[in-house]
Amino acid sequence: MSKKISLLIFFVPIISVSISYLISTFFNYVPWCIPFTDGCTSISKVGRYGISFYIYKIFLIPVAILVIYFWFKIYLEIYKNIYLFIMSLTASIALIIYLSSLGFDGSTYRFMREVGIFFFFILMPLTQILVTSLSPPDHFKTKFFIFLILISYSLLLFAYLKILTLDNGNYENIIEWNFAFLIFLFFPVFEFSRKSSA
Repeated sequence: MSKKISLLIFFVPIISVSISYLISTFFNYVPWCIPFTDGCTSISKVGRYGISFYIYKIFLIPVAILVIYFWFKIYLEIYKNIYLFIMSLTASIALIIYLSSLGFDGSTYRFMREVGIFFFFILMPLTQILVTSLSPPDHFKTKFFIFLILISYSLLLFAYLKILTLDNGNYENIIEWNFAFLIFLFFPVFEFSRKSSA
């Protein structure tokens, strides 16, 4: 069951966001490009208009709830640390707040989006790094691929700090897309790296 959940956590956002992007480009809400390399639009903008507004909420909010369940299973089965679970819970709730406010106008909704995505992008990777570092090694066949993802976080963070001075939105979007991809990729990689999981 845990492996299936981890795959859902990865593939549902990837497919949902991809479909939303194609719809948004078709209706000229966003320009056509390869966002992972061109950064012509942000992930947020893809889910603000038309049908994509509903796709984001219908499919991605349940994924955030699955993420909470995933971390609860990790808490019970691998590393019983209440602080890590609270961090993951806070990150997941932040994602739900972000998704719920996406597509609405006004300073309150803007604040909710900014706070939501900030805490999600900070706390979720941090939780992933800590649980990988602190979990007993005998629970895993290998941590190699997990560490590759975590190293990629560091590279993207370094790149982000370097481009801040350039004030280039496209570069920021590229990092955002790739960072989000790695966050969700972590779940199946982590689960399939375990020695035994249902």
